[in-house]
Amino acid sequence: MKPFTFMRSLRNKLLSTLLIIHLLMIGGVTWYFFSCYGDMIGTMKDDQLSKIADAWATNKEIPALMPLMLHADKMKSAYVVQLWDSDGKLRASSWPELHAPLQAQKGWHDIDVGDCDECAWSIYTRPGEPGSDIKTIQVMHNLSHMRAEMVRRALAAIIPLILMMPLSLLVIWLVVRKITRDLRVASREIAAQETLHPHLVSPEGLPDEILPLVEAYNSLLNKLRAAWSSQRQFLEDAAHELRTPVTAVTLQLENLRQHIQPGEASRQFDQLEAGVTRTRHLVTQLLNISRQEDKTVVASVENIELEDLLKESIEQLMVVADKRGIDIGFNGSTHYRLQASRSELRSLFDNLIGNAMLHTPEGSLVDVLLHRVGDRTVVDIVDNGPGMPEAFIDRAFDRFTRSPTVKAQGSGLGLSIVRSVAQKHHIQVSLSNCLNPQGAICGLQVRVTLP
Repeated sequence: MKPFTFMRSLRNKLLSTLLIIHLLMIGGVTWYFFSCYGDMIGTMKDDQLSKIADAWATNKEIPALMPLMLHADKMKSAYVVQLWDSDGKLRASSWPELHAPLQAQKGWHDIDVGDCDECAWSIYTRPGEPGSDIKTIQVMHNLSHMRAEMVRRALAAIIPLILMMPLSLLVIWLVVRKITRDLRVASREIAAQETLHPHLVSPEGLPDEILPLVEAYNSLLNKLRAAWSSQRQFLEDAAHELRTPVTAVTLQLENLRQHIQPGEASRQFDQLEAGVTRTRHLVTQLLNISRQEDKTVVASVENIELEDLLKESIEQLMVVADKRGIDIGFNGSTHYRLQASRSELRSLFDNLIGNAMLHTPEGSLVDVLLHRVGDRTVVDIVDNGPGMPEAFIDRAFDRFTRSPTVKAQGSGLGLSIVRSVAQKHHIQVSLSNCLNPQGAICGLQVRVTLP
């Protein structure tokens, strides 16, 4: 468990708060019952003491009292009667072994008799009637035993509350579990959304207290979608506006080529032509990525034989391979068919294979392998280029991001287009460096894992 995560949990906060409330309630009920029961029993006991004393006061002579013959536990709850004469001498007692002193004042008294745990007694003292041999009457009951009985009765009264506490905690736990499950479902729905095409979160099933947060999130999504739509429209409009003049410049360069004299002018012209070509490629990539992100454009889906599509892509890129003296090979050891957009799938593999040929040294190799790895069909594209720094691989699919080890000219949009197509068709694309026996990077492997 991470530090301090316990009290950040809504469920744990509710359960701990409920537990504290239950404990306080149990303590309050115990105190209240102890006080009320003590007042009631104390009043009743005091009244009984006075009535027993009044009954004995009607005797003219001092009778002989039979000692109490009760079990020790019963003796604690019995009333003890003492009769005293005018000389202050104890003449009769129902518990002779109990040496309670004669009280100087009449009325109720709480005293300790002896030295024990239950030696607190409540005594009622009153004088006898005139003309009677009984001068003073004392009636007692064990106050310690009564208090112990009060504690037992108070504890017995809170047993239902103690038994209810686990049930209450269980009910709260189940209720909070249901609420948090709905929240987890909503969080998984949010986490599963596409980065550039999020959808609104449904408030159905969520508690009312969470609805303002959901509404605020949905409002933010609407603003973001509007901003992305505006950005995408600007990108597409800019690419369209640039395509016409770039095409015109390209045609003018082709017409001008025959008038350029060999030498420095020809070298400068080649650099200009390469820059225009790169600009035309960038405009094309911008249009492609804009179309990939536009959900309103629905590409036609067809049944595609992957081996044929890979061969088409390699065949179209053979011009680049021949120009750079790259030996590109294809090995298909399995067959795989899928339902997808042919143009989008071609864009994915054209960018991956084109990148491999662009970044590998002239006169080296690029291999395209269609095979099985475990229970999945994969396409591996392996080159002999400089690879990528490990820290850069996670950012390689971001727009306009180029590896610091790559010297070849590029737009930095190819892998971004690849990611967009892969997400749409549930394809996984991963990058990893190839290592030689000495552990040095000797190329890059792109693995396309098909659904």
